[in-house]
Amino acid sequence: MQDHIRDLLHRFQYSEQLKETAAFRILLGGEDPRHVMADLDIHNGYTLRNWVNQYQRKIQTGLFVAPTMTRTQKQDVQALQQRNQELTHLLQDANLLILVLNTMIEVAEQELQIPIRKKSGTKRSQS
Repeated sequence: MQDHIRDLLHRFQYSEQLKETAAFRILLGGEDPRHVMADLDIHNGYTLRNWVNQYQRKIQTGLFVAPTMTRTQKQDVQALQQRNQELTHLLQDANLLILVLNTMIEVAEQELQIPIRKKSGTKRSQS
């Protein structure tokens, strides 16, 4: 019985690389999640959605950078074009995040009278 449980646990453990690959195929490649699940032998759609949400948050907060390309991918024109599109989307998302954060800071400073940005010419207090 214990061997059966151990086999089940190992069966549903996925490597970080597989999680990342699955999430990026959906987020950046625009692939259908059902196709990714079938292709990568992922047994649970809920699990896949969690990975996609996790990596989406990492991208939005700037904690994640697109994985580096392999030597073969660098020689493939189509792979380079896809990579260019992925990086363009990441840049657009990063710029949007910067705009949102700057807007939040401006609103906090102007409407809520909360000083956030360091004013030029101010000096540090001596502790």
